[in-house]
Amino acid sequence: MKSIALACTLAAAVISLGTGAANAGCMTKAAVATSTSADSAKWFAMETMVQNVSWGLWPGFLANGDVAGYKVINKQYRCSPDGGMVTCHGRATFCAK
Repeated sequence: MKSIALACTLAAAVISLGTGAANAGCMTKAAVATSTSADSAKWFAMETMVQNVSWGLWPGFLANGDVAGYKVINKQYRCSPDGGMVTCHGRATFCAK
């Protein structure tokens, strides 16, 4: 019984190490924002995702929309009307440069 548990633990460790190596230096973040337009809600969602990566990136993002030191890939948004407003669910992957 111990050997089965050990084998399962070892297999889980190998799998998690393998997926970590494929995404080394990258992290996926998600956020939800509501605003008066889809463009504005997307911006607020991205602002929240940047804050989740690092609050130190936030002032630069506010100043020029740049996320210094990171390449932002796979940005996806799903927006829908919400009582006179628009709510967007956003998701993006941040990879260290």
